[in-house]
Amino acid sequence: MTKRLLLLNGLAALAVVMNHASAWGFTAMFWWVDRYMQVSAPDFSQLGNSAYYGLRVIEQYIIFTIPAFLTVSGFFVAMSTGRDQHTIRWQVVLARVRRLLIPFTIWSLLIMGLSLLQGQRFTAIGFITTFLTGRAAPPFYYIPMLVQFFLISPLLVPLARDRWKSLLLFAVVLQVYVLSLNYALILDIDTASLGPLQFLHHGWLFTSQIFWFCLGMVAGFHLPEFKLFLRRFRWVFLSMTIIFFIGGIFEWEYLVQISGQAWIGPRETIIDQLYALGFIFSFLAFDEIILPLSTQLSNIGRKSFGIYLAHTPALEYTARAIYHISPSILAFQGIFLPILITMGLGFPLVLMALVNRSPARRIYEHLFG
Repeated sequence: MTKRLLLLNGLAALAVVMNHASAWGFTAMFWWVDRYMQVSAPDFSQLGNSAYYGLRVIEQYIIFTIPAFLTVSGFFVAMSTGRDQHTIRWQVVLARVRRLLIPFTIWSLLIMGLSLLQGQRFTAIGFITTFLTGRAAPPFYYIPMLVQFFLISPLLVPLARDRWKSLLLFAVVLQVYVLSLNYALILDIDTASLGPLQFLHHGWLFTSQIFWFCLGMVAGFHLPEFKLFLRRFRWVFLSMTIIFFIGGIFEWEYLVQISGQAWIGPRETIIDQLYALGFIFSFLAFDEIILPLSTQLSNIGRKSFGIYLAHTPALEYTARAIYHISPSILAFQGIFLPILITMGLGFPLVLMALVNRSPARRIYEHLFG
């Protein structure tokens, strides 16, 4: 199971790069369209063409990434808790938090510093808030959330070990509540009508993805039963993956249509979460299937945190360079997207390799975790 989870981690890291590359694809399609067409930006005339649906397929496929990362993290929390321990030791928790926060702080300050050099201004409160909520870069929200999970893991471990059904039920209820807030935001409904806890949907809060971390812990503490469960229902999970993958694409198009807006930033829905569940369970259940480039994916899995931190500036500056130097490429997603994915994955891996082979290897862990 450990090897399969590491492979899942590598697949998720690759999918994260694909996700944020596709976001730049949408930017090129709608907001940079005046660089290669005689129109005023933003222009949504390309909605519904083949390139648009290609990006939507990628956007739907990668939904499993954060759930996968959290499931793997929860599993290894369980593995880090000794059989004779009531809960995980605080020394283990704090060591893991330190390995997250130091690289996160360095990369956040670097990216915010580059923003300052380009003219962006922060108030003191804005600077602190941006840092603490992981808004220095779009994917960084995940790291404060993961830190919160590690900090509350001593409370969750006894429940995952002894009262796992109650824990998962609570997590499912909370997750559904948060997803209902997402629907309200998509449809521009006043979230105050949904109760006093509408703030729980924020991505940097642990409440937004609590089910997946709890699921990973429960799987780790009850591994034999979990494996049997996966094996017994694996065809059900594969069917779920296919059905909810297709359903998620249609659901999002329908939500955009009834919202009356031309464009809505991505938000997860209940169907998205069911797809992620089916994908993760199917991947773990069909463990006899060997993926192409499995060794390389496992290696990516080991370096997933470094890739997560460093891929954002690589994508941004590659996209902006194309915008200024060769804007005609922006019109061809089949060229633009592979360039971004190659740079988004290649730059972090090359940077990590160079640091690891230089005198700076002493600070490798501080930079990449």
